[in-house]
Amino acid sequence: MMWNETKQQQLNELLRREAESGLTDAEKKSLAQLLYELEQDEWQTLNLSLERLRDEQAELHQTLSQSETQNAMLAAIGSRQEDLLERAKAQLKGLRSEHEALKTERQRVLSDRAA
Repeated sequence: MMWNETKQQQLNELLRREAESGLTDAEKKSLAQLLYELEQDEWQTLNLSLERLRDEQAELHQTLSQSETQNAMLAAIGSRQEDLLERAKAQLKGLRSEHEALKTERQRVLSDRAA
């Protein structure tokens, strides 16, 4: 039961005649049937649209879930990189201190040798 141009013309004609002079019982029955068919066709169209929207929503939820998982993983990697950088800075500071101590000791040895 697909709505088409012929049915639309029949509906328009019955509505026009109803407004102008009224309808016979048979015509009222035809009008009621056409309105029912139109309503069913609209519901079918609406249901198809709703189903497409539900599918799109499910896809969006899946994409969102994947993005949230990826963001959590990237945040964890970022945190680990920050920790690595802090450890590298601490190690560099220790190495610089050791370098300065060795430099001082070398100068002391060279001073003692020159004296």
